[in-house]
Amino acid sequence: MVSARRNIQILIVVLIACNMLFIQVNHVSRVSAQPPPYPPLAPSLFRVVGTSWGSSNLNSSIYAAPGDMNIPLFVTVQNIGNRTATGLSETLVLQEPFTNVSGGRTVSAFYAQDISPGLTATTQFILNIARNASLGVHVLKMETKYLQIVSGVGATLYLNQQISVDLPVLITGTSYATIYSVNLYPSETTPGGNVTISGTIVDTATALLSNTNVSFSSPAFSRGTFIYVGEADPNIPRPFSVTVQVLRTIAEGTYPVEIAATYLDSLGITHITSFRTTLRVIQQVYTPAARSPERGPIEVALNILREIFRFFFGSFGFSVLSD
Repeated sequence: MVSARRNIQILIVVLIACNMLFIQVNHVSRVSAQPPPYPPLAPSLFRVVGTSWGSSNLNSSIYAAPGDMNIPLFVTVQNIGNRTATGLSETLVLQEPFTNVSGGRTVSAFYAQDISPGLTATTQFILNIARNASLGVHVLKMETKYLQIVSGVGATLYLNQQISVDLPVLITGTSYATIYSVNLYPSETTPGGNVTISGTIVDTATALLSNTNVSFSSPAFSRGTFIYVGEADPNIPRPFSVTVQVLRTIAEGTYPVEIAATYLDSLGITHITSFRTTLRVIQQVYTPAARSPERGPIEVALNILREIFRFFFGSFGFSVLSD
């Protein structure tokens, strides 16, 4: 009886041990993507292979200039790793002269499709460029986050990855309109005086410019003003003229005057073309009227007598002899 009970206990222990071994082996088979040797998990690296303004197509891209607003920047990156990536998220860390559309210092873009090794992905960022931006190449930091796909027999893993790359962007002085033949009349005025500003704007691009406004500003003006030009056809001059008033309380000196044309191109991007000149303000000099010399009492009496004789007898002349 005791021997049978012992045999039953031994059998139960053996069954438990076999069950635990089966669970462990099954767990290992689910975790392993494929039998050894396992390939190295090299990250899916990305490099920037292209940037363009206005369009992802280089043949239809545009130049970026100081003062441009809501201008699209297209960035193309290539997966140079040996793993497919997905969920690509890019964030540009902006610095002067760039901001996002609300004036902030970061802007992000997302690419939803998988990116296999060797393939590229293009994303779009919308930026503003300060009017005082320097011309040339500016380098921005782009933080890239993505999921690296590791797949095998019975399992697929998604590994978080993050890299940072340098992004060179070019700002040129290219403008799509020109302001010329600017005249201030008069070019020299006094406080409180009026000045008429005239000139011409012409569309130097190959496409129509729309929503064109020309603004006039100066610390010498009592207030700034603008005129609406509307559409500007290529190579057709559009004259403009406006009259502004100078401040009544302003010191004598030479003051800057800025004329700025704001317009939209065919892609809906806002551009600014500026022209600067100067206005001379001088203080008005009041010259008192010349006063006649004072007369003595004898001369005053003689003048009175002369007028009386002229009234009664007509023209009458006499002289006064003095000792």
